Amino acid sequence: MWSVIFSLALNSVKRHHGSFSGILCTGIVGGAIVPLIVGWLGDFFGLRFGMMFLYLTLGYILSIGFWSKPLITNVTFRDKKKKTAGR
Repeated sequence: MWSVIFSLALNSVKRHHGSFSGILCTGIVGGAIVPLIVGWLGDFFGLRFGMMFLYLTLGYILSIGFWSKPLITNVTFRDKKKKTAGR
């Protein structure tokens, strides 16, 4: 998922890709912090509750997929009407 999020985010800005990718790379820190939070919540409230914290992070990733508006639209299929109209 990280590569998809990274490319969607970079395709959503027109300029300053380098600085924006630096900001996105700080998200890697989340890979070090989130397991600590899950472990802390698991120690105090139970592992089931601690693992529910992952729903929050996965929900955020899902929201990026729905609300990102990339500048480049990739066409993966052709309309059959356009294909037959050219003949």
